[in-house]
Amino acid sequence: MRLVLTALLATLATAPLAAQRTRSIVVVPGQLTTVITDTMGTAYDVPFAPARTYAAVQKVFADLKIPADIQDSAQGRVESKVFYRQGDFAGKQISTFLSCGDGMTGPYADSYRVYMVTIVKVAPKGDHGSTIRTIFLAGAVAVAEGAHQPVSCESTGRLELRMQKLVTQKAAGL
Repeated sequence: MRLVLTALLATLATAPLAAQRTRSIVVVPGQLTTVITDTMGTAYDVPFAPARTYAAVQKVFADLKIPADIQDSAQGRVESKVFYRQGDFAGKQISTFLSCGDGMTGPYADSYRVYMVTIVKVAPKGDHGSTIRTIFLAGAVAVAEGAHQPVSCESTGRLELRMQKLVTQKAAGL
């Protein structure tokens, strides 16, 4: 009896550990600490089912030339690892999407090497809709000026809004 009770308690104690999800943690140059992305990003509604919305997110990543390093349809995640751009991103000047501070020659985002991570999460909303949450983190490094500390960048919100519009357009055309 005691052996059965011990086995049952051991099973119950380990079951919740196996069911826990891992947290998404990102390290970006310019950010002072690691960033836990679970609760970040602004949610935008998309009037299409999650599977259709997820396929549209994959197409938008490809169109904007954002590397889709992690694609997890079960969790509705498309995510890049840290990548960098200098000068332009997604067809526009980087300062359109990020504020990294300004110098004598203009926004740092347009002249520094900008390291970034883009994560989009798709979640069901209601019977036939979805919600997408875009997380856009970045930091910039002055590579031409020697050893300077990386600077933190803040999103202007324009990429997140553009993602929502493009995902809605792509999902409508699927």
